[in-house]
Amino acid sequence: MTPNEIQMLIAGVAIGSQLTSLMHGWLNMRAARRQQTEAEAARKRASGDLFLSSLGLYRLQNRSRV
Repeated sequence: MTPNEIQMLIAGVAIGSQLTSLMHGWLNMRAARRQQTEAEAARKRASGDLFLSSLGLYRLQNRSRV
């Protein structure tokens, strides 16, 4: 290989590793955002379930008092 080809090979490997690193960072950022959205939805579901169960308990307690 000529020195020019070796230099092009090293530059190509360096640029490829940088692009791969950027791609992995971008994919990790998307996954984190997706997990945060899923966690917020699960929290809202859990709070809704808690409210409904406490409402059912409240109704049962008031029904037995009458």
